[in-house]
Amino acid sequence: MHAIVVTLEANPGKTEALLAALEANAIGSRQEAGCHKWEYSQHVDHPNQFAIYELYDDLAAIKAHKSSEHFLAWVKCIQTGELIANKQAGIYQVI
Repeated sequence: MHAIVVTLEANPGKTEALLAALEANAIGSRQEAGCHKWEYSQHVDHPNQFAIYELYDDLAAIKAHKSSEHFLAWVKCIQTGELIANKQAGIYQVI
């Protein structure tokens, strides 16, 4: 199994728009073959900060995810820099 862990910080005034984009990505991702979990969380003390945790069968499932229509829409949405101030992501092997 492999996990993707992402942390995001919304730009000021963009928290609701980022939440909508996260939900759209979550809906599509949760329906993918090979996806066991796709969760996002909002920081308790800093509501403009978010974490995403995704769990997949293997790297092939992650590759399929990254070529999906909803993921490409997500990438397009966040690439402009309007929604997010910071993003860090990594792929981890579950041990």
